[in-house]
Amino acid sequence: MTWNGKEKRRFVRASYPCKIAIFAPDEAVFTVNTENIGAGGIRVILGRELRISLLADLEVFLKDKIIKCKGRIVWVIKKDFQASDASANYDTGIEFYRISEEDRKFIKNVVESLASGQ
Repeated sequence: MTWNGKEKRRFVRASYPCKIAIFAPDEAVFTVNTENIGAGGIRVILGRELRISLLADLEVFLKDKIIKCKGRIVWVIKKDFQASDASANYDTGIEFYRISEEDRKFIKNVVESLASGQ
């Protein structure tokens, strides 16, 4: 499924595969690379479907910093095809829910730097 609608994001995103650990209550712990990242959240591909509005603890490994925050699952799309990793089936959007302004600014600066090609 391809999104053809108007982007409603408040923050710029960059395709940047940083490592993230997702600690979802009563679920598995996921350690994956992001598909993209912005100051407002991330997109990842997961092997399990997480329910919308689920709150999870996150650890984002971005450059030389580990950002710890909360995230909320805001959308999940089951992929129509099998990826090279047969377990990767759920395209998932996670909004940063509780994040310090310092960490949000750090992510914003990294993303803007990546977007400008620096």
